Amino acid sequence: MALWNRRNLEPPVILNAPCKSKHIKEQLSAIATTTGNMLQYYSTLSKFERSAAFMSRFCNKWKNRLRNMHGFQIMRRLNQTLIRIKGMDLVSIIVEFHNFMPNANFIEREVNLPVRSNLEYLLVRLQGLAKLLMRVVYLTKEAARYHLKQLANGFLYHQYSIFLALSGEVWLFARGVCRRTEQFYKKLYTALPILPVTKANWLPEGYDLPSSLAAWLGEEYERDILHCAPDTDVFSLDGDSNIFSLLKTGSIDKEETLLARVENTHTPDRKTLVTSFSSVPTKMLLESLRSDTGELVERAPVVSNFDVSQLNHIKSKFHVQQFLTQERKQRTNNPDGAITNGITEGEFGKLNVRLMKEFKRMTSLEFVLFFKEQLTALFQQG
Repeated sequence: MALWNRRNLEPPVILNAPCKSKHIKEQLSAIATTTGNMLQYYSTLSKFERSAAFMSRFCNKWKNRLRNMHGFQIMRRLNQTLIRIKGMDLVSIIVEFHNFMPNANFIEREVNLPVRSNLEYLLVRLQGLAKLLMRVVYLTKEAARYHLKQLANGFLYHQYSIFLALSGEVWLFARGVCRRTEQFYKKLYTALPILPVTKANWLPEGYDLPSSLAAWLGEEYERDILHCAPDTDVFSLDGDSNIFSLLKTGSIDKEETLLARVENTHTPDRKTLVTSFSSVPTKMLLESLRSDTGELVERAPVVSNFDVSQLNHIKSKFHVQQFLTQERKQRTNNPDGAITNGITEGEFGKLNVRLMKEFKRMTSLEFVLFFKEQLTALFQQG
């Protein structure tokens, strides 16, 4: 199996090594900016995730009634591909690499840089993401052709109209994300020669990373990702129309404009996302990036048996991180057994953000006292 296609690919050990920055400051600044942009981009694809979630819900709802229909079987394969993309957890990989990069605005004479194998792992993951997005684009096109034929026959008109709309939205976002992934890959690949090398190679012998994803993907990338139907195409249910003539984006620029208009709702400020990424521990940053996708419901207040003596074992910043990680697992797997079961998910997330802001500024003792005060105050409010 190809390296990019392995689901449980073993990542290399996260390492950094000292390096002189005299002749590579511009390259380091460019790479740090690129990883920051990647983090901001991939962590704000909420609209794409919502479209994929709708697709998954509809596939689950109609899996029994339409299980033998060819178009629905294509949608089930599409759903499996979307689930695999979500399982890649690309944001955490980018965070781990970006945390070792220096500040793009100020680079010291000697800096600790991530080793080359860490970047190779990120590039391999980008290869896999591009391939999966190509498959999403292909499957949405095939499903859309089938849906259009059913609409022309008037069969389950309302259901297939919804399926066609979902396929079109996923197709549009997958093309946009694939193009951005190819651009990020090309910029990151230029950093391979300047990163320090470890004694043991992570890449298998004889495996060479391509310098460009577009060249590596070949004709399929140009046909499925870059191609746009001309404005002269006329959509007709009776003809051989496809999803291209239905959406009628006309050009890449028009398609990007449409994506920007769709994504324009509730887009967070870039400064609030990027400025503090390099100074925050990975685990706490991931907790702050975690989004609560549940529905807002009214519930009876939970009586908590919290006792401040339960926090006596917490004596350092590491203990605080460990406590938050364990509590997150308990709140997910066994809410009744969690110490913070009397705190809402929103308040627990705000607590993580407040701790993240003070992590670097305070000493270990001050941080522990601040953590205990904040947690006690939350229980008193409840």
